Amino acid sequence: MRVLIIDDEPPARRGIALRLQRHPDIEIVGESDDGVEGLRDILRLAPDLVFLDVQMPGMNGFEVLRALPEDKMPYVVFLTAFEEHALRAFEVHALDYLLKPINDRRFRAMLEFVKAKLHAAPSHDTDQRMKGFLELQSSLSGASFAVRTGLRTKIVSQEDVLWISAAGDYVELHTKTGKVHLLRGTMTALEETVDPARFMRIHRSRIVRRDQIVEVMSEDNGEYLIKLRDGSDHRCSRTYSRILSSWIQPKKV
Repeated sequence: MRVLIIDDEPPARRGIALRLQRHPDIEIVGESDDGVEGLRDILRLAPDLVFLDVQMPGMNGFEVLRALPEDKMPYVVFLTAFEEHALRAFEVHALDYLLKPINDRRFRAMLEFVKAKLHAAPSHDTDQRMKGFLELQSSLSGASFAVRTGLRTKIVSQEDVLWISAAGDYVELHTKTGKVHLLRGTMTALEETVDPARFMRIHRSRIVRRDQIVEVMSEDNGEYLIKLRDGSDHRCSRTYSRILSSWIQPKKV
């Protein structure tokens, strides 16, 4: 099995390489220290398996895979330091990942699983899962959301979203039409994808559109009650009250 390691951290690459050297049936064909070089190496070396860091400067792991032609897509194990709650996107799409710092037992189990997959016939299902995952990541990093319902995917523009609320393992996108779309993910992950000039987090379970706020009422406990143009009321907790307070203060000229 031909393996390529793509990670901008030398200790991380070295850790993967040392673990792989214990397996005589594996050949490390290269190591890349950034996304651009990694993309070139995938095309040049055609590895069977790529260990791919998610967070890299310049070109991250998702961008590397989106730049690849479909017929050049290797089997991928993502390397990530994401907190546990943020890993659900990988799990929902049944994609393999290793959480940093890497656990030896988890690494061995993952490698045996990957070997079995690669020795089996190529899986169209795996390709489709990867494609769906990349489409989701692409939409979240842009100006829209990809909302999956069964086999269908609906694109919801951020422009159409008035406010966002938490709903267990999902978030609810409340839109101008009154329709609510359910998107798998966390408020923390979603907060990083929306336009900060347009959206404001006011509670651990609530994000609102700034231009939809029509009234702000302060309360004795340091919290605020916010009313939006659609008539909905939302509470701003003390944790986020400083952000709101700063936003509503008259600007000096």
